[in-house]
Amino acid sequence: MKILMYNTVSDELPYVKKWIEKTGHEVVTIDQPLDESTVERAKGFDAITTQQTTAINAPIYNQLAQFNIKQIAIRQVGYDVLNLPEAFANNIRLSNVAAYSPRAIAEYTLTQLFNLIRHNKKFERAMAVGDYTWAAGGQAREIHNLTVAVIGVGRIGTALAEMLHALGATVLGVDPVYRAQNEPFVAYTTLDDALSRADVISFHTPLNDETRAMADKNFFAKIQPGTIMLNFARGEIVDMVELEKALQSGLLAGAAFDVAPNENDFMNQKQPTTKLPADIQRLLQYDNFLLSPHIAFYTDTAIKNMVEMALNDAVTMVNGGFTENEILR
Repeated sequence: MKILMYNTVSDELPYVKKWIEKTGHEVVTIDQPLDESTVERAKGFDAITTQQTTAINAPIYNQLAQFNIKQIAIRQVGYDVLNLPEAFANNIRLSNVAAYSPRAIAEYTLTQLFNLIRHNKKFERAMAVGDYTWAAGGQAREIHNLTVAVIGVGRIGTALAEMLHALGATVLGVDPVYRAQNEPFVAYTTLDDALSRADVISFHTPLNDETRAMADKNFFAKIQPGTIMLNFARGEIVDMVELEKALQSGLLAGAAFDVAPNENDFMNQKQPTTKLPADIQRLLQYDNFLLSPHIAFYTDTAIKNMVEMALNDAVTMVNGGFTENEILR
């Protein structure tokens, strides 16, 4: 089988090579995403896979169908980049990698939470100008005294909840799906109740019609002063204007984001800070706002699993088989 791998990064290549040696299939890698300018590259291939944050727009699916491409395997959890109705209308099967390494994202979320409660950014900025006083950053809080609302208790949210519980934190879970196996370390509740009680709010939901702009003006009005907000899911979940207001007013004690609604304008690029979007420039000035370049997933285990699982699913779907990672109608 001949597979085209879009948007390949150098870290994936060793795992691609090993997969080829193990399976005997042919994989051609390119470093561009799947879009209107690159869809022609799929002609002559049996299957395709991609990993990207830019949308795969409606006309692409019809073109893929004309090339007899019957599936798209994305090497990521979030599938909001896909146009599901167009894909299904063109009889294209879809899959994602729903569990390449939930711990990777959960661990990084926890890392950034510790950075916030220990005021590490404040201390680092102070030390950079010679201020080594305790007052430069301020007193920290201890995690076992915190109540954390995990919004979205799927694989990643569950992994985070387990870690938080092990550290002594109280974990509130908000999710339309109840998982009884989580009861030992998650107290399921409503969104309003969680917001009224939480010291920390952490988003781990997919981006869809229900979650887009979930954290709007009304959402912020329900949280308690001094809350910490973490977003390691999708940028569009949080209204960034309201986020900035909450940081400015002190309603939020801090925030750590690995995503942003406009991240395609600057993430995974090198540019002067003066060229960043204006809202990102302002947010980075806050001592209590942490931004990372969508790297929570970025571990050796995750990259290996993303490559192998997506390529395996591509082969399975082309051959008409079943994969538990398929995105269904």
